[in-house]
Amino acid sequence: MNKYHLKLGVIGWDGRGGRVARDGYDSTGGMLAPVAVVEPSDERYRKGCQRFEFEPRRYRTVQDMLAKEDLDCVLIATPNHFHLENLRDLKGSGLPILLEKPLDSSFEKICEVVRFATTYNGPILVGHSMRYAPILQEAKKMIARGDIGEVCSVRFVQHCHYGNGMFHNWRRTLAGSGGMFIEKATHDFDIMLWLLETWPATIAAFAGQQAFGGDKPADLRCRDCAERATCPESIQNTRWRAGQYKVEELEQCDDLCVFSSAVDIPDNEHTLIQFANGTFGTYVQWFFSPRSYHHRIYEVQGTAGALEVDLGAEFGGKILYCPRYGTLADQQEYKFDYLRRNHYNGDGEMMKHFYQVLRGEAVPATTVKQAFAAELLGYAANRAVIDKRYVSARELLPADLASLYTEKVY
Repeated sequence: MNKYHLKLGVIGWDGRGGRVARDGYDSTGGMLAPVAVVEPSDERYRKGCQRFEFEPRRYRTVQDMLAKEDLDCVLIATPNHFHLENLRDLKGSGLPILLEKPLDSSFEKICEVVRFATTYNGPILVGHSMRYAPILQEAKKMIARGDIGEVCSVRFVQHCHYGNGMFHNWRRTLAGSGGMFIEKATHDFDIMLWLLETWPATIAAFAGQQAFGGDKPADLRCRDCAERATCPESIQNTRWRAGQYKVEELEQCDDLCVFSSAVDIPDNEHTLIQFANGTFGTYVQWFFSPRSYHHRIYEVQGTAGALEVDLGAEFGGKILYCPRYGTLADQQEYKFDYLRRNHYNGDGEMMKHFYQVLRGEAVPATTVKQAFAAELLGYAANRAVIDKRYVSARELLPADLASLYTEKVY
């Protein structure tokens, strides 16, 4: 076998794990292939094999997979609250790891992941795949070469029309996901900090539960609900609206009730951020946006102009560049085709980079420390909502991690 034909083990198969593994196989021309998976659920293993057209050998535990497979690398793509546990199962293996973001769900465990990474004897790349998207790579280049002068502020907005799907599964609880400032916003916070190359300093935030949550039983599922035909948020009806519905698929979906008493996280969140380098910004995400509305827009304001990055949807997006002293005719627009690939064509590019890391041709470009900076911002926003006060991100750091804040991590 060619020494660059590398064997991937996947922890968490159906869902993100299978999608990323498939992208890795496709983007490397079959040179990075999933040969083994850890997936305790019979149903999820079967669904993943059908969906991603692979049938890797299946194991019940990480230890069993490591004992019986000669792997070159591992992908961790389990729900957030298992990440630290999965990493500890890999301790001593030295295998290169691709760890899906976020690092974990609670801030305490997120800090433990950072500590783990400092002693682990192999590379760890965090799955902040949006940084590999060509549209955002180009925005970074434009800012770095001074197209808009000195950056002064940013405004990021995510109108999440697929929030329903997230509130149908484990993400709907603080224990499972860490809340949407950790689960979802860390993609955007990571891009924000990457563009600004700084740490978060002071954060104010407001959030509320305005569309989801309620008094339905904690374990209620759409498949068992008498209202599933009329409920606008049922899997049956949301899939019909998206043109994705098949009767036989209903009982294969994550369909926990979005109006359940178990839902304990906000679905509309707003933050105001002061950064360590003196810039400031705002961030908004809400999870009941119309499907037909804008999706994700990043605005970056500078002393010499402005950029608007309209990420659009699965088809494509655009960057609008406007020089400060130009006329209406001087604005420039750059369009990007995503070829219907995940994360704005970022997942495949991330997997190409991971393959280069495995071959010793690169070091991880999205690191644990960088992910920690974004999740520190998310956790500070959560604290600001709960405490109803301005929160200093630096003061949240445990003593043994305080020195991180002084490091240049981008």
